[in-house]
Amino acid sequence: MSTMHLDLGLAQTINRATHVTRGFRRIVMVTATGDNRPDRLVADLTDEFSRRGIEVSQLPIEGSEGITVPSSVPAPARKVLKKWSLHRQEKTRQDLGESLDHQSAIIVTDPNRLDEVADLPVAGQADRPVVVLLATDPDKAPDELPQLVDLVVTPNPDTNPWKHLGVPVHSIGVPAAGSSPAPGDRPKRVALLGPCTDEELSEALATFDRACQVVPGWSLEVCLDDETRVHSAVAARRDVGIHPTGSENTIMNQSELALVLTREEDLASRILDAAGAGLPAIAYADTPAAADILSRSGYPATNMEELASALSQGMADAPLRRIQRESAADVVSDHGSSKIGDAWLDLMFTVGRSRR
Repeated sequence: MSTMHLDLGLAQTINRATHVTRGFRRIVMVTATGDNRPDRLVADLTDEFSRRGIEVSQLPIEGSEGITVPSSVPAPARKVLKKWSLHRQEKTRQDLGESLDHQSAIIVTDPNRLDEVADLPVAGQADRPVVVLLATDPDKAPDELPQLVDLVVTPNPDTNPWKHLGVPVHSIGVPAAGSSPAPGDRPKRVALLGPCTDEELSEALATFDRACQVVPGWSLEVCLDDETRVHSAVAARRDVGIHPTGSENTIMNQSELALVLTREEDLASRILDAAGAGLPAIAYADTPAAADILSRSGYPATNMEELASALSQGMADAPLRRIQRESAADVVSDHGSSKIGDAWLDLMFTVGRSRR
C-alpha cells in the first residue's frame, strides 16, 4: 500500500475519532462530597463520555475525601492520617488544574463547589477548559456564578430559574440506558424500581394494596439484596414476588407497569429505565425532568393518594397501557445516550471555539 493511502486512512481515522469526541480528551466532574452513591445522571454521562474514549475523572476522587481509621489507632496517628488525606485531595486538585487545557471540560454537578472551581489554577489561562454548571434543582440555583463558568446545562425543560446568572442556559435531557422491551403479552405484574428506603418500601406496599382493592389480581415484583430479603416484611406475602437485585431487567421485561420510588436525584433516570423496558411508570412528579417524562409516558402523582389512584388506573386500562408503551419507545429514542452525549459535546465545543 502506498504512503498516500496510509496517510489518507490515518486522516479518516482521526476525523472519525474527533467527531466522536469533538476534540475533547478529558472531562472532570466536580461532584458532591461525602456521598457514596453518585447521581445516576452523573454516572450515565460519565459512562457515555468514557465510551467515546474521553478520560473522565472526578473531584473528589473516590477515596480522597477522607479515610476510615480504626478506633484502635492512637489519636496522634489519626491526626496524621487525616492531614495526609487532605493533602492528597489538594494535590489531586492541583494536578488536575495544571493538566487541563482547551481540549478539556469541567462539569460542576454540585453548586456548593463552584467556589473551588473558581480557585483552580486554570482560572487565569486564556486557553482554558470549558466550564459547565450541571443544574438540576431550581430551588438551589445560585445567586451568581464565578467568572470561570461558561454556561449552565439542566435536564429540566424549563431553563428560566437560571436565566439571571448571565450565561447561556441550555436544556439537555437525562440519558436513557437503552434496553430493549420484550415482545408479546406480559403477566399482570408491577415492577418496583428503587433503590428504596424502608419507608419507601412500606409506602410502595400500601400503594399497591390500595390499588388492588380497586383492581385485584396483580402482583408486585421487588428486587432486594440478600440481607433485606431475609428480614423484609414482604417475605410472607403471596402477592409480592421477591427477587435478587441483579434480576431487575428480567423482572421489568416480565411486567406490565413500573412503580418508581427512589431519591429525587435519580427519579427521571429510573422512569427512563422503565420506559426502556416498555413499561409506563407510576411515580411522583417531584422534579421537572421526571414530570416531563411522565407527561409523555406514565402516570404522575403528587401525593400517596394520587399514587394509588394512578396505579389502579394503569392496572385497569389495558388499551391505555399499550398506548403508553408506544409512547415509551419514543421517549427512550429522544433520550438516547448517544444523542444526549452528542448534545453535550456539541455545546461545549461550540462554546470553546467561540471563546478562542
